[in-house]
Amino acid sequence: MEDSILDFTTNLAILHRQFQRAMNQILEADKMPVNITEFYLLVLVSETSQLNQRRAAWTMAVDEGLMARMVQHLVSLSLLQKETDPDDRRNRRLKLTADGQELVKQAIAVLHDWWQDATPPDSAFDYANITNQLQLLSSRVLRDQQSESH
Repeated sequence: MEDSILDFTTNLAILHRQFQRAMNQILEADKMPVNITEFYLLVLVSETSQLNQRRAAWTMAVDEGLMARMVQHLVSLSLLQKETDPDDRRNRRLKLTADGQELVKQAIAVLHDWWQDATPPDSAFDYANITNQLQLLSSRVLRDQQSESH
């Protein structure tokens, strides 16, 4: 029996794990002071305004304690800063520093190289279309998770 959803899930998991392993090795070899999860956090912060630590943990599906340690590590490396939200002084928003922005640019270049190498040669691989499809799925999962937690 063909199960395209199972095939999709399996292949997505394989790609994700292989990508994570390769990126961690590349980040380490390039002496970048972050791991792949911290890189994901930096990218999320760079693409999302008004993001706080709790929302970042929820979006990335990581434990709040782990998120706190990652944020503390990235702040100590001067890659990330926390600023008080003027609308809610209890809330601390996350923001990239100039060094954080530069690291994200460097790591994104590495990410592009990895995917270029992974893309089958002479194929009409449409990353924009795949990205749109994945964003639809991600948005729905995040929306559903948010409604379950409230």
